[in-house]
Amino acid sequence: MVKQKHTNRNRDLTTLVVGVVIVLLVNFIGSFAFHRFDLTSEKRYTLSETSKDLVEDLNDIVYVKVYLEGDFPAGFKRLRDETKEMLDEFRAYAGSNLEYEFINPSENPDEKVREEVYKQLYNEGLRPTDLNVKEEDGMTNKIIWPGALVSYKGQEVPVQLLKSQMGVAPEVMLNSSIEALEYEMANAIHTLKRQFKPRIGFLDGHGELNKVETASLALSLSEFYTVDRVELNENLGSLTERVIVDSNSKYAVMPIYDAIIIAKPTQKFSEKDKFIIDQYIMHGGRVVWLIDPVFASMDSLQNADVSMAVPQDLNIDDQLFTYGVRVNTTLIQDIQSAPIPVVTGRIGNQPKTQLFPWFFFPLLTPANSHPIVKNLNAVKGEFVSTIDTIARPKIIKTGLLKSSQYSKVSNTPTRISLGMLRYEPDQSQFNAGHQVAAVLLEGTFESVFKNRLAPNIANSKEMNFKEESNINKMIVIADGDIAKNYVNAKTGHYYELGYDRFTQQQFGNNDFMLNVMNFMCDDSGLMSVRAKNITIRLLDKTILKKDKFKWQLINTVLPIGLILIFGIAHYYDRKKKFTK
Repeated sequence: MVKQKHTNRNRDLTTLVVGVVIVLLVNFIGSFAFHRFDLTSEKRYTLSETSKDLVEDLNDIVYVKVYLEGDFPAGFKRLRDETKEMLDEFRAYAGSNLEYEFINPSENPDEKVREEVYKQLYNEGLRPTDLNVKEEDGMTNKIIWPGALVSYKGQEVPVQLLKSQMGVAPEVMLNSSIEALEYEMANAIHTLKRQFKPRIGFLDGHGELNKVETASLALSLSEFYTVDRVELNENLGSLTERVIVDSNSKYAVMPIYDAIIIAKPTQKFSEKDKFIIDQYIMHGGRVVWLIDPVFASMDSLQNADVSMAVPQDLNIDDQLFTYGVRVNTTLIQDIQSAPIPVVTGRIGNQPKTQLFPWFFFPLLTPANSHPIVKNLNAVKGEFVSTIDTIARPKIIKTGLLKSSQYSKVSNTPTRISLGMLRYEPDQSQFNAGHQVAAVLLEGTFESVFKNRLAPNIANSKEMNFKEESNINKMIVIADGDIAKNYVNAKTGHYYELGYDRFTQQQFGNNDFMLNVMNFMCDDSGLMSVRAKNITIRLLDKTILKKDKFKWQLINTVLPIGLILIFGIAHYYDRKKKFTK
């Protein structure tokens, strides 16, 4: 018996020593070998290599203040938990260079203090969400700020964590927001780390949207880019410059701006200005074209019941055709459209107005899951045209925005009348299906001036003419008003881009344009993070309602029963063993 005890003691000591050695060995290996295991099928907790490299290279502390704390519905609790887990993933690679805290902006019982906090968050770029929450004593309204402020080296940027989408179930909207968490956080850190902001130029001189009409977009872009306005004036050096590349005084032509925005021109481009833009593209410059091939205006309908929509010649059709697209002189009418107020009568001396959907203001939705438009809210268009793509073997075309399937295409010239709102639309006429209104072009572009210049000009060193670009990209949008914010003519005050003053809705115009410019100026591969998909695994509400008691029984009684059975079996096993 004594010998047996001695053997057991030696065995236990050996087991203890081996266990300690294994623990020490694992810790030693872990000190220089790091790996995280993600057992989810879609790898939702695995950061992209771009994000890992981004945070591993930090040389100061990134501090994240998340305003998702408090008493709110389960969906927002899930968003909060997922945000925390994502920040933990970032911190696993950033180490002590990333810190975060969750804050409840509504915790102060003093209403005035809360309002002051709300005002400060709004001024810093966050947007609230109003929720009607059902409680025991009825419905209560709660204001939630589903956003975060990310700071680094004295600079700060806002991050909106909840991605609103019209006509989408709350569960899908929350899932979309969770899908975007990694990109939003990584993009904020990338923006703060960047020492030099890329330059963006709004083109002037051809009747484009003016400074006030693009003020909201310019303000949003200024957080990430240096934003200028530039006039060509037929000056070859307005978009490109000569840069000496070696000691032999050889030079290369380089774009001055990383990207330019041509927003709703209304006047013809001269051949020289077209040449300047063309060579800017050939030498690596990127262009966002927001083109209205048809002139149509709501202002003309204020004084008359009928107006005409007519084609306008901007002298760039051949240029866009060469690059791979044709913007048609048509107008899209869509049953899925934004409303406008119409006077329907009078009450006393006051006019009575009512909102009616205006078919010429289609609500454009993502044409696919490309990172530019993934999880994007509907974009409000005004007098939108259609786009056709042209066969170009070296160009890849990707549709970005489309109308609904209940669309109608009108050729111009055509009459536009508010009188059409008096009648119910004949849905059989709205049968043209989805119409593409924005296209991404990627590849090698051919110059529109190829074989058009005299040899002495084409071969001139001073001209440095280039017939074909390297791999490049551009975006063509068949509506200039997508980038236009509303301006109050009396006060000069402008509204946020995408905000509809009639319905108080915020459409996705601003987010779309930011995504467009981020994609155009992104050479780090960060936009690819937006392509990440997370599968929703929701309970079947029909089965849940039908078999509610059964599943409650399985989830409560069965685990306890299994533990009791195991305990009883273990008790009798020990009793039998030690009785011998």
